[in-house]
Amino acid sequence: MELNLLKIGFTLMTLFIVVIGGFINNFEKCLPTFIAQTFRYGKFAYKGEPSSLRFIILEVPKRWFKHFYIFASIWSTYALMLMTYVYIFGGDMPHYVNVCLDFLGTSHRRAGVSAISAFIALILLTLQSWRRFYETFFVSVFSDSNINFAHYIVGYIHYFGAVAAILVEAPGLTPLSIEHKAVVSLSDIRWTDALGSALFLWAFVHQFRAAVILANLRKNKKGDVVSMRHNIPSGDWFELVSCPHLLSEALMYLGLGLVLLGNYTWPFVFFWVLSNQMETALLTHWWYLSHFKEYPKERHAFIPYVL
Repeated sequence: MELNLLKIGFTLMTLFIVVIGGFINNFEKCLPTFIAQTFRYGKFAYKGEPSSLRFIILEVPKRWFKHFYIFASIWSTYALMLMTYVYIFGGDMPHYVNVCLDFLGTSHRRAGVSAISAFIALILLTLQSWRRFYETFFVSVFSDSNINFAHYIVGYIHYFGAVAAILVEAPGLTPLSIEHKAVVSLSDIRWTDALGSALFLWAFVHQFRAAVILANLRKNKKGDVVSMRHNIPSGDWFELVSCPHLLSEALMYLGLGLVLLGNYTWPFVFFWVLSNQMETALLTHWWYLSHFKEYPKERHAFIPYVL
């Protein structure tokens, strides 16, 4: 398996989450303050004495999450338009796009999935980007908390890399596409495409429900924001886990992995998402337990009945 810039980048981000997250979870008191300040954000942000290394602790409002969903929506839509041009209208991918994909995935990359699989995956990811765009602008209620600037930048890297991971191994977009033609054909649909799409859409619906439930905790019956306090969410998957929106995210990327079975870059994206969502879920779950004595004891952090 040949390494490329995308695989290396997602591997480094995964290792950072696993290693630093492990230390935060078990040995936080022994760590320099700036590490905890950099890693923690939102409701579980670091509350102690701030680090003297202020030049490292650059923060931006958490509501700036909206920015990278704007980027994700535009970028994924543009990529989908290019793929449609190649697969549906028989066009050629612009030279500058091939140069960029060669830089990210090497000039030796080859198509790992059929055109229909790549097309379905990109449609689903574009759908997710636009739904998150809608949520952050018209559903979610953001508090005045901050996030580290590094978290903000990682959001852009993630969505750029996730779309690129589909493109670098898609037929017609690679130097070597012998096994798969750059033509969308329904006869090429595999059972994994159907299963992955179903899993994605199932999680997609539940993630939106979770977003609505969280937003309604801060709104009255008329839909007006009346509080910025954190309360105990309930309903739908919240009856099983503290962070169904994070579980849903991991399930959606697992579903995309089934659709993209044969794409050797996507697993690096999936394990990054899994590690990030799991760590965030654990920190959120522990925060709920420490702030609400009546918090449901049977509720787990991330995986129902397990974790």
